Amino acid sequence: MIWDKLNRFTKITKFKSLSEASRKGDISQPTWSRNISELENVFGTRLILRDHNGIRLTNKGKDLLEIVQNFKTNLNDFKFRN
Repeated sequence: MIWDKLNRFTKITKFKSLSEASRKGDISQPTWSRNISELENVFGTRLILRDHNGIRLTNKGKDLLEIVQNFKTNLNDFKFRN
């Protein structure tokens, strides 16, 4: 279940706002917001800042994004090893 939230976290970083994420994504704006809030609770830190300009990652959010992206790359590499 946390993997789904982490995967969505990587997706939301590609959008400029939660409303854009809901328009182009597969879930509603409240669900995006809830997923981010749940991750922030799990990790005990803010990951995304929201303001009138949209969303942006905090430093911890940038760190988490890098970790998740590296994990996805490593997992994909592992998948194709023989």
